[in-house]
Amino acid sequence: MTSGDAVDGATRDRPRPGDPDAFPDALRTAIAGSGRSLESLRRRLAERGTPVSIATLSYWQSGRSKPQRGSSLRAVLHLEELLQLPHGHLLDRIGPRRRPFLTQQEVTAVGLPIDHPDAELALADLGFGANPGLVDVTIHDTLDVDEHGVERVRTIRNVVRAVRPGAQHLPALLTIDVPSGERAEFVPVSGCTLGRQVSRPEVGVFAAELVLDRPLRLGETAAAEHRVLIPRDLGSKHCIEYYLVREVTELMIWVRFSPARLPARVVTYSTLGGRTMSRPVHLNGSTSVQHVLHHAGPGVVGVRWDW
Repeated sequence: MTSGDAVDGATRDRPRPGDPDAFPDALRTAIAGSGRSLESLRRRLAERGTPVSIATLSYWQSGRSKPQRGSSLRAVLHLEELLQLPHGHLLDRIGPRRRPFLTQQEVTAVGLPIDHPDAELALADLGFGANPGLVDVTIHDTLDVDEHGVERVRTIRNVVRAVRPGAQHLPALLTIDVPSGERAEFVPVSGCTLGRQVSRPEVGVFAAELVLDRPLRLGETAAAEHRVLIPRDLGSKHCIEYYLVREVTELMIWVRFSPARLPARVVTYSTLGGRTMSRPVHLNGSTSVQHVLHHAGPGVVGVRWDW
């Protein structure tokens, strides 16, 4: 079936907003009719500044989850264009949201994935929910990619501020598009120790609790640094991205490539304040790329590359 056939058939099928299967059925039919793979759709969505993981697209198709947040709903609009569907064909079938868009009271501005229910459950298991206690002021995230083109180590430095007295715990999270039996390892470097952990390798979700050296007074700031060691079988996303639920003073994403293998194409992207931007980056002999934003968020910020 060609894309044109899929569009014609979809036009005759009226939306069923009360039917919980309306959205997944429509999305699954449109993707099958387009001949596109989930990987190609993921790539195109990232290029448009609305990144969605393969796992999330799969959940949407199966009905396991629905797009709920503003950035995810924008991604659905892009999906309609990529799949050559009439405007509103997918969006009208989502139905009422199960909850409002996330606000800064629900989670801290860590690199949370978009609409990843297993990640949200993992964070909930660690006790991170309606009252975060700590919010990020600055985030410096360095990702090292090895000579095989595989992401292996993330080094994350946070400056956090206490929004309630005695706050001491902050979350660390890693999600992987292609799960395997391997497990990621969280390693505290400075300013914190490792608390509880949740590993769900079957769905590619790894979460940990970082405990600051001491509780903070209201409004007090502290710095913490940790690393995430990524097994070779897991390092296959070819991107790094953040979902910021509140404004941070500074976000720096620094991707460092092995000189033995440099990417053919690098793109930085962001969706902030309803404005989507992407920019190709030419390394010109460099082995790294930085994406630095000041007073950024809420929204999505990331770096993607191809070999």
